[in-house]
Amino acid sequence: MTQNVSTRQLLQEMFSEMVVKKDASLIAHYYHPDFVLETNGQKQNYDAFAEGHRKVYATDVTYEIRYDDDTWVESPERVAARVWIKTQRPNEAPVEFEVVLIATYVDRKIHRVWELTWPDWTQVKAFENYS
Repeated sequence: MTQNVSTRQLLQEMFSEMVVKKDASLIAHYYHPDFVLETNGQKQNYDAFAEGHRKVYATDVTYEIRYDDDTWVESPERVAARVWIKTQRPNEAPVEFEVVLIATYVDRKIHRVWELTWPDWTQVKAFENYS
């Protein structure tokens, strides 16, 4: 990661390389060790976030990401966006989450994320043991 890469590019790279490919080994590459996620009124620190993602990535769930290109707002240390994350498990209908997020970066790694998802991902059966 170089300084000329925008926060938007960093976020999109994280989604394509880590989330879509379900590569938990990249969590430390994209997330700062002091990372905190605030999602739908719940808080997770780095360890809880990493553990939950490792568990989910080890399942048969698949991910697809779409971006609302009209919603991006960014600066060198912050980005805000609206994305859709479609998940699917074998033999189940896909679930598409609309996500509105704000992320801050420290040392070019995601340091804080504030997000709202619809539906609330913590209430979806596929993720019931990971929130």
